[in-house]
Amino acid sequence: VWNFAPASPGDGTLLMGGSCGSVWKLSSAGELVWRAGPAPPYKNAMCTPGGGALGPNGIFYNLYSRSGLLIGGEGIISAHRVSDGSLLWEKKMPMRGGQYPAVGQLGPDGKLVVALPLGDNTILPLMPEKAEEAFVANVLGPLRNVVYTLDAATGDVLW
Repeated sequence: VWNFAPASPGDGTLLMGGSCGSVWKLSSAGELVWRAGPAPPYKNAMCTPGGGALGPNGIFYNLYSRSGLLIGGEGIISAHRVSDGSLLWEKKMPMRGGQYPAVGQLGPDGKLVVALPLGDNTILPLMPEKAEEAFVANVLGPLRNVVYTLDAATGDVLW
């Protein structure tokens, strides 16, 4: 398990998003209620360390990428109805999705939004610090990161 942060709508069930875009709802007994989203591209695939967040509107938002690359690629955000897992909307983003989205209201009377942290990952600290810095600077180049905010109901980009 790379990242694991299940959500619960308060009825004893658990929701979780997989690294390649799958979403699961489990009963309090651990039985599968539903599974939605794409299957992994191959057996035992690890795409990205993304995941999902439950909104107060009964929608589970899952952010992921289909590629296991640390840099580059695109992200995908999907919105699934909690009751049955149906896909309400899905949007491709210009950078990889390797984090969890956040869902909340912008201001006291604002829209419900989904904030998406997108971009490149740093490499695992497998080398001495100076060697890693040189590797990132000379091989990977500058890391790109950005935050997008989407309308939670439609998936339209707000900023």
